[in-house]
Amino acid sequence: MTGLLYFITNVLSQPIFILGLVVVVGMLAEHKPGSQILPSALKAVIGFTMINVGGQTLGTALLPLQQLIAHIFKMTPPASTDIGATQASSLTAVGADMAIIFAAGFAVNLLLARFTRFKFVYLSPHVAFFFSGLLAALLKFGTDLNTPVRLVIGSLLLGAYMTFTCAYVNVLIRPVRGATGFTLAHSSSSGLLVAALLGRLFGDKTHDLEDLKLPRQLNFLRDMTVALTLVMMLLFLALGLIAGPRFTMTHLTGGKDIVIFAITKGVEFGMWITVILAGVRLMLAEIIPAFHGIAQRLIPNAKPGLDIPLLFPQYPTSVIVGFLTSLTTGIIGMLILAPAHYPIIVFPALIPTFFTGAATAIFGDAHGGRRGALLGAGANGFLLIFGQAFLLPMVGSFAPIMRILSETDYCVYGPLLGIVLKLLHLN
Repeated sequence: MTGLLYFITNVLSQPIFILGLVVVVGMLAEHKPGSQILPSALKAVIGFTMINVGGQTLGTALLPLQQLIAHIFKMTPPASTDIGATQASSLTAVGADMAIIFAAGFAVNLLLARFTRFKFVYLSPHVAFFFSGLLAALLKFGTDLNTPVRLVIGSLLLGAYMTFTCAYVNVLIRPVRGATGFTLAHSSSSGLLVAALLGRLFGDKTHDLEDLKLPRQLNFLRDMTVALTLVMMLLFLALGLIAGPRFTMTHLTGGKDIVIFAITKGVEFGMWITVILAGVRLMLAEIIPAFHGIAQRLIPNAKPGLDIPLLFPQYPTSVIVGFLTSLTTGIIGMLILAPAHYPIIVFPALIPTFFTGAATAIFGDAHGGRRGALLGAGANGFLLIFGQAFLLPMVGSFAPIMRILSETDYCVYGPLLGIVLKLLHLN
């Protein structure tokens, strides 16, 4: 039992091992030689790591914006901006439960894909890992259930979440460009559902956000890396000036000129976007062909669920508009809660705001054009801020990391599960 627990907490809790194992199993099912299997597995894992590390570091580059926005609106930002330290402290009470729920939940996902009509395999293990932490925290701090029962319930819930979110996103993803052969496995799925519905109800697909006409001299802005870099430069510069040069230079730039600070932060952001896009190309080139072996021999007709950055190259304008729109509505939500004297101070979590804002704008645009993109990303910002406000009291010591990383599904399904647990009188 000790050996199994060690394997789960030290091997299966590392997303790269699960992804590498999927590539190896898929290629073995196709009877590929070892000389092809090893390079493909390594390339897929390297590509995934580029996406994962790029996403985390890109998010870290956004964190100074929290202090600027907080100072402008006289609010208190999250106490810690060190994601690694916050994660370590948040996992102290739930880390063991989280690892077991993650591994067993992935097994439940595979069983559901093999023996039901929902043929979706969740291949964003880093996303599922943190969602397992949310489930572990809700069950630990919201019930008096003993550990084995919590682990069984958490594993079943995670497996169901992994399977069925992929299933309904698979329906929504049909009009999305560049989404052939996979669905999305990402914790923005509830936001994607809302964005798609708003796009269908109030949008106009004939006015695609990506068809926005620009003067010939500004065509270089169609390159997402260039456009995002310039947008982030301007955002840091504008907020730094509004917050005040003295505050910005004292608390954020280390005495550097604000303009220099804004330029370096924008370039840093653009660099990590480039890393993510390169990782997307590297991973897709290996994971999709390898998954054919699983779909043909082990889980017939299976479809992989992959991470949201895979869609970014097809929707550069939506990525930018989605982030800025979700950030704006998140700030509006924050300003609504503050005068209402809500007992917990909430602040827009910028890492989720970027990725889920981009995702909801993409789906809103695919289903309802420009208007759908704006409505979807705008609704997403409100879901993030109000959902976080409801969620934080329910997750105990897991709250600090949720202030930084709570994406839309955490903010929608987390409070709903917490309410259900309370109604069932399990505490």
